[in-house]
Amino acid sequence: MKKYLEVMKTTFNDSLQYTSSLIFRFIGFIITMSILVSLWSFLYKDGNDIINGYTFNQMIWYLLLAEIITFGSGSKVATDEIRDCIKSGNIAYQVNKPYHYVIYTVFKYIADTFIRFIMFLLIAISLGLIYAGPIECFNIESLICAIPVYLLAVLITGLIKILISLTSFWVEDSKPFQMVYNKIILMFGVFFPLEMFPNIVQKIIRFSPIYGVSYGPAKLVINFSYHILKEILLSQIIIILIVSILIFIIYERGVKKLNVNGG
Repeated sequence: MKKYLEVMKTTFNDSLQYTSSLIFRFIGFIITMSILVSLWSFLYKDGNDIINGYTFNQMIWYLLLAEIITFGSGSKVATDEIRDCIKSGNIAYQVNKPYHYVIYTVFKYIADTFIRFIMFLLIAISLGLIYAGPIECFNIESLICAIPVYLLAVLITGLIKILISLTSFWVEDSKPFQMVYNKIILMFGVFFPLEMFPNIVQKIIRFSPIYGVSYGPAKLVINFSYHILKEILLSQIIIILIVSILIFIIYERGVKKLNVNGG
């Protein structure tokens, strides 16, 4: 465990030196949110005080709180680094190191994501206060309960991206799959809350990673209840277990394939 903590420390220090590289993502985040706020402002001005159970204040904060997970978890450690390592053949050297490559990547991802997530969170809070004002009915209880939920959401995002990246053992490039995953999360978990979709789609989303990665955490903050908290935590734990098992299965098969082919 000590060696993985050292990896986190090193990655964290490196992230502090390259925070300026996030400026373009900050601009993209602000532009995206400005467009979405303008869209929903137009819809609510058309005589609608509440749309599918959401007030304007709740909708704007939902968008911001769901979007920060997407932007805050945009570390290349879980995507480009794994893909390039496998494609270049460097994975053959990594598997012989005195650590497990997957666990090493997870710890590195967590450290690289920490600064990124905090910075996007601060920007999101600022935009929320500007566009919609303070969150309605917000209390310290919802904040305390939201912290572990958001941490697990960020972890799940990284695990899923690692899982997708490991397909590079078999496909030429896993990047298109990453793009499809990101678009699905944005469309069904960020741009529109669960309640905006037909019942059949809602049921599918509730049993998908979308519920624990984007919709659930944001919904918990703007409309806190212990029932929602229990549902989200249960969903997140199940997702983590399933994805983790798949990661280790695919990784072991990928390494075996590598060894059979002569490294």
